[in-house]
Amino acid sequence: MKKKSAGTCKFLVAFLILILYLNEKCYSQISGSLFMLPDNFYAQMYNPSYMRTDNAIAISVAGIGGFSFLNQGSFKISDLIATPEGSPLIDIKNFHQNIGNNNHIGQDFAVPFFYVNIPTSTGNFSFYHKENGSSVLKFKKDIIEFLVNGNIEEGYKNFDTKALKFLGSGYRELAFGYAKKKNNKLDFGVHAKLLFGAAYFNADSWNYNIETEKDGSFINFTTGGKGKLMLPVPVKLNHDSTFFGIYKEEAVRKYLNEYRNPGLAIDLGVNYRLNKKEQFSVSLRDLGAIWYRHNGMILSADQKYGYVGFDLVQAIRFPEERGLHPTYLISIIKDSLRNVWLPRAVRESFVSGLAPKSTIHYQRGLSKVLELGVTNQSAFYGSFIRNKLTVSLMQSWPNFSLFENINLHGLNDLSLGGGLQYEGTWAQIFLATDNFFAFYHPANNKTFSISGGICILLNHKKWKEPDNSKGGIRPRKGKFFPELPFYKHLRVLKN
Repeated sequence: MKKKSAGTCKFLVAFLILILYLNEKCYSQISGSLFMLPDNFYAQMYNPSYMRTDNAIAISVAGIGGFSFLNQGSFKISDLIATPEGSPLIDIKNFHQNIGNNNHIGQDFAVPFFYVNIPTSTGNFSFYHKENGSSVLKFKKDIIEFLVNGNIEEGYKNFDTKALKFLGSGYRELAFGYAKKKNNKLDFGVHAKLLFGAAYFNADSWNYNIETEKDGSFINFTTGGKGKLMLPVPVKLNHDSTFFGIYKEEAVRKYLNEYRNPGLAIDLGVNYRLNKKEQFSVSLRDLGAIWYRHNGMILSADQKYGYVGFDLVQAIRFPEERGLHPTYLISIIKDSLRNVWLPRAVRESFVSGLAPKSTIHYQRGLSKVLELGVTNQSAFYGSFIRNKLTVSLMQSWPNFSLFENINLHGLNDLSLGGGLQYEGTWAQIFLATDNFFAFYHPANNKTFSISGGICILLNHKKWKEPDNSKGGIRPRKGKFFPELPFYKHLRVLKN
């Protein structure tokens, strides 16, 4: 038995190391306050040990299943936009003056197409189909200098993007989950997920360099970088394997029908009740990878071209002299300048790992109505960790929950948010955010997330006493004598 357990542990460690090795830069985080509601169907997707404490069957379908959107950045989008006389304009110079040396911006969204949770006598079975998308751009301040023609500094002649990075991906997941109540204190759960990659683009440490001689007689153009690409639409290459174009016809339909890039992942979760007032939960998500075998491409760039101007001596000066036609000569120079920026592609499948994510949540009841929660969400990719710490207060009544939260994104980005959930006899409705001000002006906030949805409830018998619907208490399974109270059957009391 010990050998079998040791073998299982070694397999799990090896699997985790493989996932960390393959992992890429994508992430997704919801409002931390939702983890204070174990019966919330969004929280159940993000922690597989969360489950309903009654016998209700929860179902959500596309259209009412809701959404989750996350924006995270080191700058405000409004820094890039000026509104002189009410007309929005792109203001690159103002943007350059306000941003830092290292910058990033990313968006994540998730849309559940279908969700169902069915309780049994031993636990809860669940299934969901969710569409996911994300994009992350990392760049240095130097790239903005190119957008303003490289003339910010006096005498400026050289330009280098210095490790431009971009990741965009879209995939869907089909998850099969099971959560079990081990005892009165411990719940655990697991999601086994089938993944299908629909689109992927990763440009890693891309460099675009322009170096000019002091006397202006020579300009050297160089590019360098590597990447991976998969699109649901055909990509056409030139004879030298550089990009020619993309066929965009019916792109949306082809994206939604893309199921030829399979993957696997697992989620693990534990929920432990320390006592009647306190509980602690942990989850590890997206331990898996996707195999991009259809339309997969490996990208590379290591181009160099020295531009010395148009050498018109090579052109035809007189009809009787041999040489290149001036139009053809200009076309050659233009193609050389254009091709130095184009990456080369080799059609080849590749494997890309998801970014492992963790959630740690602590919750304490302060009174019958008020509860305090602390939630930390992390996404790991390479040596970089994206973190979000949330402190929440929740007020609960029989059918209604209201919560407020303070969120710390990194070390210098603080936001105030909150939300609510209504759960009636037939439906559960919720809306949550970690930044109230984003509802008024999203572009003027560096970081914000919004989640919302509706879940239909079947066989949902509301408790008469509110206390019985909290704290993980389940309906009793034992049988009772139908004619109660029993003392009515005692002959002594009757006399």
